[in-house]
Amino acid sequence: MLNNLVLLFPLLIGTRGDFVLVERRDSPPPGFSRIGSAPANDVLNLRLALAQGNIEGLHDTVYEISTPGNSRYGQYLTAAEVAQYVSPSAETLSQVNSWLAASDLTASPLTPAGDWISVNMTITQANSLLAADFATFQNEDTNQTVVRTLSYSIPSALKTSVDWVYPTTGFPTASGGGFPTFINKTSGAPVPKAPRAVSDDCRGDIWTLPCILQLYGISSTPAKPAANLFGVSGFGNSFANKRDLKTFLQTYRPDMNPNTTFDLLSVDDGINNQLPAGAGILGNPDIQWSVGLTSGVPITFISTGTLPNDRVSEMLDQAHYLLSMDKPPQTILNTGLSGLESQVASPQMAVSLCNAYAQLAARGISYITQTSIWGAGSVPLPGCQAFDPPFPASCPFVTAVGATEFTTDETEETASMFSGGGFSKFFKRPPYQDAAVEAYLKASNNTHTTAFNASGRALPDVAAINGVDWIFAGEVINFLTTTEYSATIFASVVALLTNERIAAGRPGLGFLNPLIYKYGNEAFNDFQTGGSWACAGALPGFNSTKGWDPVTGFGSPSYPKLLEICSKL
Repeated sequence: MLNNLVLLFPLLIGTRGDFVLVERRDSPPPGFSRIGSAPANDVLNLRLALAQGNIEGLHDTVYEISTPGNSRYGQYLTAAEVAQYVSPSAETLSQVNSWLAASDLTASPLTPAGDWISVNMTITQANSLLAADFATFQNEDTNQTVVRTLSYSIPSALKTSVDWVYPTTGFPTASGGGFPTFINKTSGAPVPKAPRAVSDDCRGDIWTLPCILQLYGISSTPAKPAANLFGVSGFGNSFANKRDLKTFLQTYRPDMNPNTTFDLLSVDDGINNQLPAGAGILGNPDIQWSVGLTSGVPITFISTGTLPNDRVSEMLDQAHYLLSMDKPPQTILNTGLSGLESQVASPQMAVSLCNAYAQLAARGISYITQTSIWGAGSVPLPGCQAFDPPFPASCPFVTAVGATEFTTDETEETASMFSGGGFSKFFKRPPYQDAAVEAYLKASNNTHTTAFNASGRALPDVAAINGVDWIFAGEVINFLTTTEYSATIFASVVALLTNERIAAGRPGLGFLNPLIYKYGNEAFNDFQTGGSWACAGALPGFNSTKGWDPVTGFGSPSYPKLLEICSKL
């Protein structure tokens, strides 16, 4: 069933005759209304998450192979070895297949380990099998319709075999994107200074790629040839335009071949629209800066899905696809946001996605994601009181990147009040964080201690600049800031470090967080002033302090220091 990462939301919440209630909601979420029962003969494609054999054992193994100094460091698992931990038991498979066969249904595996299966069935069959009432609901803003149920159950005999079923009670985010990703660079917010400077040559051009290379000490020397691949994610029709990339390189990296490009990997029929109207404000900057910063590291754009409002499902499908690959990219950048934890369609889905990321970590993949621009969290809703961290950044098996910004005179880097961070309500604090987070909690003077769960997974882990210049439809965009840019910069640093290790005959860096928390005070630029906001400024968030804090993590990367450390591991 749900593993011991989870703090809240127990799976089995009641019984109904011979059925066990799995999930229930009293009403559809705001923005959706029921318009009638789903047609009885319409076909649903349902996905069933089966009980994994030894997911806790996999978590323990991930920590061992990812912790510098451990005798197993860098000994990443094959797909077959990962499957040994997560494959359902023979008894589970027999019970589930017999249950489905009784209704003349057959399942297809969705993952190499068989811990996810897919079943096509009519609405009538789904209602009967799951003691559900599937109906058609409409998004009041977009008029999009979805088929969902407000509750579902499974036979009590299967309560240890089936974790949960999707799509059932989880709805797409009504707004389609969860919450705004961008803010204006010229917000006018007061910015406390910190001792992080760049040369006078960058005055007025501080947001450009050459100045960011300088800021973090990143070499512009062409990357060494190596069997290394950097995957840049695109979700929900986020496209990366090759013409804009060429213009970007001509403008900001004239030393590079302007025809340097990227490959495309399609998941769930994802595409990469190259028409001018398809140039994206999400995929474009990610690709441009990844290519521009890594100086020749091979890059693949992973385009997943075509629906911009079912983000967690798309992320899960991407993870499953990567797990099926013999040689997946060693570094993955994910700048998609499902929303804050309170907005995630289903807590069980969040846990399943996080466990998929644990499997990627076991394969030696560095998975990097942004946090948000909402500081300590909580979109500006009425009665906003509790802090609310973003997901999937709150998963303990990804590296979460927060935000820094430049001072108003554009000479120094400092913590950003918009940097997303905090403490998870879904996931317990992982052991690699204990010392750093306990030190923060003892040293800080946060007044809203009841607004967050101090024993939850803490984030972010690191940070980087949240405002950069890039090209959109041939024009320079230079007025937006977002942790999307921060994550792209940090992931590019990781891709370069991984390239250096592989070129030297070493394994890639894999899951980064144990390394970050071991060397964080040595390898990152710490920010000790300022803090984040919460509830869109209605409440103060967290403080920036010496060492790790929930505003900038350990701070922004020093590439030379990280390279020195990683070359010795």
